[in-house]
Amino acid sequence: MTLVYNESRWILLYLVTILFFGCHTNENNENTFKSLKVFSPRNYDHLKDRSFMKIGFGSCLDQKKPLPIFDAIKAVEPDLFIMLGDNVYGDTHDGDLTEMSKAYDRQKTNFHELELGFPVEAIWDDHDYGLNDAGGNYAHKVASEQLFFDFWEISNDDARRTRPGLYREQRFSINGNIIQIIYLDMRYFRGKLTSTDEKGAEGKERYVPSTDTTQTMLGKVQWVWLKGKLGIEADYRLIISSIQFLAMGHGWECWQMMPHERKRMIDLIDSLSINNILFISGDRHRGGLYQFTTPHGNTIHEITSSPLNATTFPGEENGVLRKGGTYTNHNFGMIKIDVSQNLVKAELLDQEGQIINYLMVGSEF
Repeated sequence: MTLVYNESRWILLYLVTILFFGCHTNENNENTFKSLKVFSPRNYDHLKDRSFMKIGFGSCLDQKKPLPIFDAIKAVEPDLFIMLGDNVYGDTHDGDLTEMSKAYDRQKTNFHELELGFPVEAIWDDHDYGLNDAGGNYAHKVASEQLFFDFWEISNDDARRTRPGLYREQRFSINGNIIQIIYLDMRYFRGKLTSTDEKGAEGKERYVPSTDTTQTMLGKVQWVWLKGKLGIEADYRLIISSIQFLAMGHGWECWQMMPHERKRMIDLIDSLSINNILFISGDRHRGGLYQFTTPHGNTIHEITSSPLNATTFPGEENGVLRKGGTYTNHNFGMIKIDVSQNLVKAELLDQEGQIINYLMVGSEF
């Protein structure tokens, strides 16, 4: 009887130990991000009675690498910070989401320790979608979407939980002016890209522009939704696209790989007479500024920020519509909107918070 009792006692002690340390060790617990609250509830009450708004953003954040850039981000005190995608690196070739869950678990701990003190919003790109450059045919996108919801603490009544895809809109009223932020989902519905016939060649590194006009960037439903949102009155408009919209001259994933879809967006902007719309993008492990005048004389601006801390690709690339060079060290972006003077400034900043390059968005919106 004594032997049985002692064995039972040690078994009980073992189980208690496993439970205790299992709940406190990130390496062994893949569900910490589901219980630890860091991003919610999001509160924008600080924008009341204000005439300006500062929106920070960045992409490509490896959960296993140091995060010193957030010291500079906190120093500029954004009213909102937008994670543009590749917010963790957990993709696998076989579609097993175990690594994604572990990556989210580690990143949630990272964000908890950062104590940012401002709201964070997010859209995904390929490495937090599940597979490099993956599109609508990715078999595990529904499960991956649920991991996204859990990590970013998306409420159960959020519209994103009621239909496929992560596209959404935010609207802020600043001193009587409406700032509209449109988040596009560049993964869930995207069609097939056309592989290059000369891998690694300049301008054809991985893909070439598709001639198949049946392929889509946004999918039918998201295109209809976008047209409706752009038709709503707003004083300032920002479009979040995880991949570059204006950039041309390189052979990496971007809107130019489906030129008919890029043209469709430009035509939509022209048909609605929207001037000075600003695209915000990431993905490329380099930052840059871009500008384009549409056939109807409307100006489209773009600022790309990448990476926050992930591996960089040194060296320059062609940039037909680019304003200045690219920046391949760690960086983040900042949009400063002053409605009292009708001014918008888009800045690219380095890891120390110093301005690398900037553009002034026109005064007519």
